[in-house]
Amino acid sequence: MTVEIPPDLQQFVDQIIGAGDYKSEADVVGQALRLLQERQRRIEELRREIQPALDRLDRGEGIELDDEGLDAFFEDVKARSQAESAAERESQ
Repeated sequence: MTVEIPPDLQQFVDQIIGAGDYKSEADVVGQALRLLQERQRRIEELRREIQPALDRLDRGEGIELDDEGLDAFFEDVKARSQAESAAERESQ
């Protein structure tokens, strides 16, 4: 199989081969395909993880927040994050 690499990407490929990161264009393409495969796997994993939440929303089990409620939610998340960070720093 022959793959035509666009000129802007060919320059990048030549650069990383020249730097010794990869031995050939085939190595670069192989690694790119492995990364694409991993990305696709992760997307599917994330879809499976969020599907239960989407199903709950479809059943009307979600909570509607107005701007004030949303602001309060984010302030709570921020405060808990800061408290966790402070506790982590103290334990070090």
